[in-house]
Amino acid sequence: MTDRLRIVFIDDEPHVLRGLRRSMHEMDDQWRMEFFESGSAALDWLQRNEVDVVVTDMRMPGMDGAQVLASVRKHHPQAIRVILSGYAETASVLKTVEQAHIYLAKPCDPQSLKAAITRPLALRRFLSDPALLSVIGGLSNLPSLPGVITQLMAELARPDASATSVAAILGRDMAMTAEILKLTNSAFFALPAQVTSALQAVKTLGMETVQSLALHVGLFRQLDIDRVSPTALDDLTRYSLEMAALAEAVALADGAADAVGKAAYCAAMLSPIGSLVLLDHAPDRYAEAMALVGPHFSHAQAEQKVFGTSHPIIGAYLLGLWGFADSIVEAVAFAAAPAAAPTATSPVLLAAHVAQALGPPFPLLPAQTPGPDRLDMAYLIDIRKDGRVRHWRQLAAERRERLG
Repeated sequence: MTDRLRIVFIDDEPHVLRGLRRSMHEMDDQWRMEFFESGSAALDWLQRNEVDVVVTDMRMPGMDGAQVLASVRKHHPQAIRVILSGYAETASVLKTVEQAHIYLAKPCDPQSLKAAITRPLALRRFLSDPALLSVIGGLSNLPSLPGVITQLMAELARPDASATSVAAILGRDMAMTAEILKLTNSAFFALPAQVTSALQAVKTLGMETVQSLALHVGLFRQLDIDRVSPTALDDLTRYSLEMAALAEAVALADGAADAVGKAAYCAAMLSPIGSLVLLDHAPDRYAEAMALVGPHFSHAQAEQKVFGTSHPIIGAYLLGLWGFADSIVEAVAFAAAPAAAPTATSPVLLAAHVAQALGPPFPLLPAQTPGPDRLDMAYLIDIRKDGRVRHWRQLAAERRERLG
């Protein structure tokens, strides 16, 4: 029995495998690594062994990387699935959308590969329930409201559809935004900076690719309204958008650059994504958890009691797995407890914390659940931002008044 993580590398070129073996040698004390020249050989080994991460080339004779990862997703759903490929043409990328968590382009330096693997694994240790880990790992996409998907399809069919009009629809949906940003920020596109808005993503991918993703690849999934109330998802979506707008306003009011404001918007919008995962996975159990919330039992504590983890951890794990910027992952993980964050002075984290503390109440709680001010004053004093509290309260109050 070993505590080392089990990593499988697959590439049909022996010299590539030799290079991986050499460059990953320093990880021998932490990783148990297996190297295979074909997908079939790797899958044969996987029939008898468990695995934490599978890293595969895309183009291989006999069985390509997408086919390998499809099998891994089915039989080892808890495993992290990585495509490492030298082919970045759109058709190749789209083929892996449903199967891969992480997309890396060759040549990939050893440090980038190690970081891509270790970042999500660092958060995975907080997911103690193997069944829930398999659910999260096996996700190919998250649910969206049927009406929003219908609007998107209708807009994409219009001859005068534009990046702006399509992004406006995508940007109103938490799951769609996460999915489109995940793909855009992959190493296949080699962008100089992280994309944090739906409009940036659509402009980067191009309308033809977005149409393929929506119409042919099936990137977006409709909510199963027989299991989950569309009202619940609609309320969660509106909550995420209100939080996002407040976080961006807070960041910009504090003098942050526009890029930081956009990152704060993205982090706050995606901060409830772990709740969406739990709601989609087990709506009855999620309602049970929400019923526990009260003056002496927090939202996260209730989720921890029922699921063995909480939505900030799930959200941060997913976004870390999908390659989102560290500042966004950290803000999602620690918005409710910013003093515990590794980078407590991050302006993105600060804006997300203020938005969560002073913004709208979480919509899935039972009626009349107390919603006290949740600002962490000790944290704000420590980072010397306590003098901004009055201004933030005014900003939040003005936004509430405008929203009615």
